Amino acid sequence: MAREVDDIVLSSTLWSELRSHLLSANTKAGHPGGNEQMAFILAAPNVSASRIRLVGHELLRAHPPDLDHQSPSAISPNGQFVATALTRCRREGWSLIEVHSHPFDSASHTTFSGIDWSNDRMKMPRLASMLPEPFYHATMVVGQNSLDAHYYQRAASAIRPVKQVTIVGGFSDDSPVLHHFPASSSAAASVLTQDARHSRQLPLLGVATQEALSKARVAVVGLGGLGSFVALELAYLGVGHLILIDPDRIELSNLNRLIGAGPDDVGRYKVDVFRDLIERLAPGVAVTAVAAPLLDNEALHHAKAADVLLGCVDTHGARLSLNHLSIRYLIPLIDAGTGARLGTDGLDAKLGGQVQVVAPGVGCLECRGFIHPQRAAYDLAPPEMQEYERDHGYGTEEARPSVMFLNGVVASMQVAETARTFTATSASKDVTPKLVIYDANARRAFPAAVSYSPECATCGTHGVTGLADLAPLQAAFQVAPTARPAFARASLS
Repeated sequence: MAREVDDIVLSSTLWSELRSHLLSANTKAGHPGGNEQMAFILAAPNVSASRIRLVGHELLRAHPPDLDHQSPSAISPNGQFVATALTRCRREGWSLIEVHSHPFDSASHTTFSGIDWSNDRMKMPRLASMLPEPFYHATMVVGQNSLDAHYYQRAASAIRPVKQVTIVGGFSDDSPVLHHFPASSSAAASVLTQDARHSRQLPLLGVATQEALSKARVAVVGLGGLGSFVALELAYLGVGHLILIDPDRIELSNLNRLIGAGPDDVGRYKVDVFRDLIERLAPGVAVTAVAAPLLDNEALHHAKAADVLLGCVDTHGARLSLNHLSIRYLIPLIDAGTGARLGTDGLDAKLGGQVQVVAPGVGCLECRGFIHPQRAAYDLAPPEMQEYERDHGYGTEEARPSVMFLNGVVASMQVAETARTFTATSASKDVTPKLVIYDANARRAFPAAVSYSPECATCGTHGVTGLADLAPLQAAFQVAPTARPAFARASLS
């Protein structure tokens, strides 16, 4: 069976610009809704084993000179506007999403008109014959309060519905980072069944949130002290599908903080241990276990299929990879970390951690200074380069101290943020800060201000937002094997 296009994914910035263009245009006398408007979205595919997502990258607005006809009930672009977009699709590899408005439609189920259907049945097969795979072609109609979308499936030579449009990113400093707008022609039926297992959390989370969790794919990257707590808490919470990614085997020194692991598990892959444990404790949760680093092909294939990424890693290289995966594929990242600094004559001991949200328009780990470039370069270098640098005094730091109770506190904060992220899809009033610091010495957590930088090379205006499969992550971090990295000595304070 051919995979279906599951959803169209847009950044909050692109979505705001699109709606402004479609629905805020001039209004003619006698036509309260004004003329129809249209735009093209250049999109990149995100193709995984389970689904296909079309990830928006760039908005091409159609202005009056780009149109052959425009009225309150119809619109058509001229040949030059279409040719320019198709040329870019052919040369640069983009897929195409055509969008137009029904400004007169304030109903809760805006859908395609008979004229829209007639046009799509004629042009979609034609475009499929002109542009080879992996070109995808979708169309979307936007009303005042709802939308609809469909795409052309080559294998069936048919137009198929798109389930929803997913918006990722913040509309303001305090808005949620995940919104789902169901397509009118593909309204999903409720799948939540009454389950006594979760009955006592329903009064707190609500049925809509519990249903969203039951449908969710969540990737937990890193199964160490943090990740072990996070994976089990998510399973107990009722997340439908957990993707566990970690290349390491359990060592004896891990057993002070890997909740659920015992001496008999030493030598086994962490992901296998926690997959078995989750299948026993929460048999209704699907688990995909990948014993590989994130930049491995199999790990990336599963990670990019997730609805949300949870970073539970302890190296700058892994954080840099997760940061790029999040921004390139428009997948919200909830990153967490813990740290301890032993007391010295000049400095007091510190113990704590942080949980933060990464998404377009909100900022990323690079904007905020949470990734040290030299350490990230060392972490991502091939083994022979790391050995060369260790021989010259770099990368020889001792393992950092770690205790279970600190991991437990920060992991629970991270899981709570995950639940709020899915709650935001149906209750946008539940909003939290994008960065929360935990000070274990003071026994308190407090929000910290974050800001989005349009100049950021990753999430900024000219960054890598929405490039998806057109910019493979492995290629972005590939290091020439003959190069000798000039790593700067980094302070560990």
